[in-house]
Amino acid sequence: MLTNIILASLIEMAVALVGIFFFLMSAGRLMKHIHLMLSIAVGAFLGIVFFDLLPEALELGGNGMFLYVLIGFFAFFLLSRVLFWYHHHHTEEEASGHDHPAPRGPMILLGDALHNFIDGALIAFAFMANPALGVATTIAVLIHEFPQELADFFVLLSAGYSRKRALGLNFLASSATIVGALLAYFLGTHIEGLLAPALAITAGNFLYLAASDIIPDLAHTHGRSSKNTVRQVIAMISGIVLIWFALSISGHNHVQEDHGEEHEHALPHNEEVGHEDEHHHEEAIVE
Repeated sequence: MLTNIILASLIEMAVALVGIFFFLMSAGRLMKHIHLMLSIAVGAFLGIVFFDLLPEALELGGNGMFLYVLIGFFAFFLLSRVLFWYHHHHTEEEASGHDHPAPRGPMILLGDALHNFIDGALIAFAFMANPALGVATTIAVLIHEFPQELADFFVLLSAGYSRKRALGLNFLASSATIVGALLAYFLGTHIEGLLAPALAITAGNFLYLAASDIIPDLAHTHGRSSKNTVRQVIAMISGIVLIWFALSISGHNHVQEDHGEEHEHALPHNEEVGHEDEHHHEEAIVE
C-alpha cells in the first residue's frame, strides 16, 4: 500500500512540469499574451475555490469553515504586505542588477504547496480505505491539477521569474504532495482533522490572489481598453469552465466517497441493533 501511495504522489508531482511545453515559445510572444493567460489563471483559481476547495471543506468541517476562509484571506493579505515591504527595501540591489520577484510569487508557491499537501493526504486516505478508490482519486486529482499547475506557472512568470526558475519552484512546491501523503499514512486520524481548515485557508489564499492581486493588476496594466477587458472576461470564464469540466469528468469528490463508505459500514450495525431490539420486544410479549 505504501508503495502505491508514494508512486501516486510522484505522478502527481510530475504534473507541475506542465509548463515545460511553453519553453518552445519565444519570450516576447509569451509575455505579449501573459495578461490573457493570467485571466485564465484567475478563472482557474475561482473555479478551484468554488467547485473544489470550499465544497470539500464544508463537507468535512461544516459552516464553521467560512471563518478559516476569512483567516486565510487576511493572513495572505498580511503576508503580501510583508513581502511588499521586503521587496521595496531592496531597490538599491535591484538597481545593481539583482532581481526580486513580486510578492505574488512566494504567495502562489505557498498556497500551491498547501494545496498539494492536502491532495497528497487525500490520496493516502483513499488508498488506505480501498486500493481501487486510491487509483480513482489519483486520476481525479491528476485531471484537475493540470489547469491549476499551468495557472501557477503563468502567475510565477508574471511575478518576474524566468521560465526555468518558475518551473523548478513550481515542482518544488509540488513535492508537498508526497509529504502530505506520508504524514497521512503514518499519522492517520491525527492529521485528518486538519484537512478541512487547510482546505478553507487555501481557498482564502486563492481568493485573495485572484480578486485582490491579479485582477487589479490586469485592470491597471492591460484593461484600459474595452477590447482587452472583453478578452480578459472571456479568458476568466474559460478558466472557470476549464476547472468545472476537469472536475466533472474526473468525478473529483473525495468527501462524498468517504461518507458513502462510512454509511455503508454503519448500516449493518444499525440493522443488527434493530433486530436485537425487535427480538427483545418479542420476548417481552411472550412473557
